[in-house]
Amino acid sequence: MAQLDIHAIDKNVRKTVAAVTGAAAIASIALATAEPASAQSNCSAGTWGGIYGWGDCRGSGQWQLKVSCTWGASATSSVISGPGHVDVKCPWGSARSAPIIYL
Repeated sequence: MAQLDIHAIDKNVRKTVAAVTGAAAIASIALATAEPASAQSNCSAGTWGGIYGWGDCRGSGQWQLKVSCTWGASATSSVISGPGHVDVKCPWGSARSAPIIYL
């Protein structure tokens, strides 16, 4: 009859538990940093008038508008909860882009 090596089995069990725990931790981090889908699908943004950025959301969740301007300038709106519209003016230079930041 063959003898079981208890220490080898215990070592394999610990490795398996560590691998499963690590995978679960990575999956939970990925879910925690995901942007809210309801806010993403109902928002739009852009620039207008040469110096302004605009943002408009119809979904739920918190968001901000960040306008990137020429000459290294930028401006960010306050945090908005839920649906709304915001215009943000560049402090100097021209508006280049105006992405929405989901919080």
